[in-house]
Amino acid sequence: MTKLELSKKIDKYVKKQKIYKWVYCILSTIFTVFAFIPSTIMFFDENMFGLPPVMFAIFGGGYLYKAWDIIRGNEEHELLINALDLLSTSNTS
Repeated sequence: MTKLELSKKIDKYVKKQKIYKWVYCILSTIFTVFAFIPSTIMFFDENMFGLPPVMFAIFGGGYLYKAWDIIRGNEEHELLINALDLLSTSNTS
């Protein structure tokens, strides 16, 4: 694998993580609204979900945790960013 291929894969990974972060944030917001304002479910169909509001709060919290984990970044993400920085500095020298 060349440096260019590695940097392309790292960029692709970072873009994918950003998309996942926004999807998790949107899902978290939707489930939280369903949990705290149950009348919004009736707008769609009251038998559509069949879950108590507590479950929506749990789902919302779970997705919020996933989005927060992506925002914070994990060890793999930090290593990839450091590798990209090393590649960019070695190419300019």
